Amino acid sequence: MKILFWASFLLILPLLCGCVMQEVSPADMVSTTQSQPANGEQQLTADVSVDIGSLEIGSGKSADLYNLDLEYDRAHYEPDVRYDKSGGDGRLTVKLESSHKFGVRNERRTNRVRLMLSESVPLHLDIHTGVGDARLSLSNLQLTELDLESGVGGSRLSAYDPNPVTCERIRLRNGVGSMDAVGLGNLNFRRLDFEGGVGGANLDLTGEWKQDASMRIEVGVGGVNLKMPRDIGVRVEAEKHFLSGLHLDGFEKRDSEYYSENYDSARIRVSIRVQTGIGGFRISWI
Repeated sequence: MKILFWASFLLILPLLCGCVMQEVSPADMVSTTQSQPANGEQQLTADVSVDIGSLEIGSGKSADLYNLDLEYDRAHYEPDVRYDKSGGDGRLTVKLESSHKFGVRNERRTNRVRLMLSESVPLHLDIHTGVGDARLSLSNLQLTELDLESGVGGSRLSAYDPNPVTCERIRLRNGVGSMDAVGLGNLNFRRLDFEGGVGGANLDLTGEWKQDASMRIEVGVGGVNLKMPRDIGVRVEAEKHFLSGLHLDGFEKRDSEYYSENYDSARIRVSIRVQTGIGGFRISWI
């Protein structure tokens, strides 16, 4: 059912883009900045939604809870930036939504959102992007949960340093476009869910693993390649579509599941459930 949905979406995408991306008036680009001093927050939730434009998220070195740089076309967009605190819980909301149904994009200039977050406070990230690229540099952040949903465009995640806290869940949903992630093993997650629409994904799971984890991979139209450290034991349960390819080198089949050769002796083990559509799934050892 999802495959049919994405196939239909590909057929109507040029029509949608023709409506949404037509410019009907000149852009009026403005810039604004905002910051919030830390005030005893014990955790922070950041809810970021960008209709069209580029998004960059990273760690900040200042004493502020966050620093926001926003460049946008005020002729067609209405930003909504709010910060609320209840007890020790802080909540940041950043929304950049179109103020017009049609003609919301200038081909020469685009919206840009850059958000730097404190390294000192446990963080729950909830990110939604429409049309555009997203870049998430997660090194040095105390990530407890991540939800990333991208519409049309590319997404890149990186984590080059170990997460000092446990990340309960990572959920990645990709619409149309590629997704690349480096160092996911550093995020210290218990569970990771990936849902791919149209486009490929490269998920590099290298890093400092501290605990067992479970993963669910759902592939739409396109392939998913997992890069897995050789010392991690992996068990794969796969629902294989007749148009898909399952590539599991270095695995042995036991009943209906696949086990890596080192599974029984591995200190860290990962269980992966895979459902593939028109595409393939591969695990590459590094």
